[in-house]
Amino acid sequence: MKDNLDDVIKRLLQLEKKLEKYYSLLLINNELDFILKGNYILDEVENILQGNY
Repeated sequence: MKDNLDDVIKRLLQLEKKLEKYYSLLLINNELDFILKGNYILDEVENILQGNY
């Protein structure tokens, strides 16, 4: 029972982090905002490292 509760708490924390990231992306006003927050660059680098660019 405790293992199940620990798993649920872990998943909730992961979902919370994802929601915070998606919410921050909603607050982007323009391309400059996108670049300054680092999302544009990090996503591009991530795609290059994964071979998806």
